[in-house]
Amino acid sequence: MEGLFDYVGHFGRVGRRPIMWITSSCQFIFGVAVAFTFNYYSFVFVRFFLAMASSGYLVVAFVYVTEYVGSKARTWASMHIHAFFAVGVMVVALIGYLVRTWWIYQIILSVFTLPFILCCWMLPETPFWLHSQGKYKQVESIIATMEKWNKVSTPCKLSELCPVEDTRDPCGNNAQTAKKHNVLDLFHNCTFARRTISVWLVWFTGSLGYYVFALNSVNLGGNEYLNLFLTGAVEIPSYIVCCLGMDKLGRRNTLAPFLLLSTVICVVIMVIPEGHNTITIVMSMAGKFSIGIAFGLVYLYTAELYPTIIRSLAVGSGSMMCRIGSVVAPFCVYLTDVWIFMPQLLVGIMALVSGILTLMLPETLGKPLMNTMEEAIETQGKGENRTKSVSEANGVMMDKLESSAEISDESLMHKF
Repeated sequence: MEGLFDYVGHFGRVGRRPIMWITSSCQFIFGVAVAFTFNYYSFVFVRFFLAMASSGYLVVAFVYVTEYVGSKARTWASMHIHAFFAVGVMVVALIGYLVRTWWIYQIILSVFTLPFILCCWMLPETPFWLHSQGKYKQVESIIATMEKWNKVSTPCKLSELCPVEDTRDPCGNNAQTAKKHNVLDLFHNCTFARRTISVWLVWFTGSLGYYVFALNSVNLGGNEYLNLFLTGAVEIPSYIVCCLGMDKLGRRNTLAPFLLLSTVICVVIMVIPEGHNTITIVMSMAGKFSIGIAFGLVYLYTAELYPTIIRSLAVGSGSMMCRIGSVVAPFCVYLTDVWIFMPQLLVGIMALVSGILTLMLPETLGKPLMNTMEEAIETQGKGENRTKSVSEANGVMMDKLESSAEISDESLMHKF
């Protein structure tokens, strides 16, 4: 978890692309290294760094896609990441079934990262990060590339909206990028503090519920490889429902009901009479379906709630709370020795509290990504009637970047 914060800290300083290449390279290196460990302690040691690299990679890849896709397609693009994560679970089950030698199995899984490592250097930096660093000329160059490949043109130049000013200090350094942001910026004021605490709780609850329901699936019996395969397969329809809900109802209005629905499902499981195993299994899958929607949605919602300068910190810290939930989940399952329904009780309570707090968060559907702290503060409680401020021109700039992204959702990524 310390490594995760280290990743996202540099994530906002050196850009999305370099960290994405570093983390994917580390995944391959440590993944292969695991296959050559010689005892339990070396295995755990290398696996620790592999998990750290994997967590950092997931965060940076998600933010990269979020910042490169226009608001109209952002929902489906973000869910594609989660859908392929579910496909990855199914591939792991399939390879595990076909290859029973663990070190060969580990090398085969690691090789899957090679194509991306070889192509990652071709990816451009995101316009949002470049703009936050004052690199307007590079932003114009990327937008021009989008226009060229999509055979469209925008009505005005970026420099007309954001004139390039001399932002260098007496030493010749860029003063705009001198400030280094850290996790304390997520508690910038009371508004940010309430938002961060609520978002962290949703991350923790989503992970806790996700893994509690997943770990309980081993009690279904049968082939363990098939069970793991089905665990990944059941997530795909939940992400489709999640996309439809987010586009029609909004992020908050989809997240909160499904968190509260998870509470109801946990209560229903607790009152099912003993011996009705089929009903219990069906409700357990429904619980995983419901919490899976919340778990998948919170990534995009978090990215949209925070400005560019601290977006990676917000998603990264949320991912850290997610890892804490995944660590706690096995111990919750062990509490069945105290009371058979203790895991469902804990998940139900956490989902209830998280659902209520989510209702207090602002809606982000259809709004451009924020770039400054002031914009993020204004979204709390003002809805569509934002007051004019010094960030108004920047808001126009964000709309320009959004529209440029929307016209190139497919072509630009295909090119790179």
